[in-house]
Amino acid sequence: MLEYANLKALAVVVSEGGFDRAAKVLHITQSAVSQRIRQLEEKVGQSLLIRSNPVVATPTGKRLLRHYSQVQLLESELRAEMDADDPNHPTTVRIAVNADSLATWFLPALAGMFSRHAWLLELIVDDESYTHHLLKNGEAVGCVTTTEVPMAGCSSEFLGTMEYLCVATPEFAARYFGEPSDTQSLSNTQLFNGISQAQLAKAPAVVFSTKDKLHEKFLAQYFNMAPGQWWQHTIPSSESFLEAINLSLGYGLVGHLQAKPLIDKGILIELTPERRMRVPLFWQHWNIKAKQTTLVYRALAATAQHNLLQV
Repeated sequence: MLEYANLKALAVVVSEGGFDRAAKVLHITQSAVSQRIRQLEEKVGQSLLIRSNPVVATPTGKRLLRHYSQVQLLESELRAEMDADDPNHPTTVRIAVNADSLATWFLPALAGMFSRHAWLLELIVDDESYTHHLLKNGEAVGCVTTTEVPMAGCSSEFLGTMEYLCVATPEFAARYFGEPSDTQSLSNTQLFNGISQAQLAKAPAVVFSTKDKLHEKFLAQYFNMAPGQWWQHTIPSSESFLEAINLSLGYGLVGHLQAKPLIDKGILIELTPERRMRVPLFWQHWNIKAKQTTLVYRALAATAQHNLLQV
């Protein structure tokens, strides 16, 4: 049997990134933390940590962390059943989510439920194509991801599709893509069609992060352009990303929930109305009988039904 005090030490060392900070969180000495990790490594016969800065788990360490997180969730559910969600011992639910969902439909879906149950929400924000790794590593009990195929020991449920529109301010579009001959007779969605590779090569784009390949796929699919053939600003914040586009710093791909209200107000225009990118989103979670993951999925699915495209 594994000592759960030792597993907890492993989890805290990884989450805090080192032994010293873990000791402060656990209210024990650093040598005591080291001893617990050493006992655990001796028990499984393998190294569990890479002593880097910050400290990270080995593949075996990640498997133990996943096991520990699952047991924590089940114990929290048992305690909730016995204590009726005692607010003195709130359950923490860790979820990995992409920034665009977090900035739009995600929190409204969960706010009421977490308030009713006195649960604590711990979010890990990453690109939607990477969030499933956080689930696999045991850092989250569920994730919003673009990965449809369920990972081992997990279930995958379709939530809906986020549609991304290529947008810019009218001023930016006029500067880089030229004005049509009669702007008065054209609607916003008809402006600046016929964009060329040469124009896109000179117009700076706004990209969320180096992990985010959506813009790269967009230019490859519709304009046959390869990385390095355009300029880009990299702004890894949903709010600042959109603000940069609104300030005419560049053009970019914005989810329909954020883009359409701004287009309706005339703040942004859609540059390529016939050329959009669709990103299907799925909810993946562990196959354990925990009411938290079940209720979270129900809440997400209900909100996604009204906010995401169901295609």
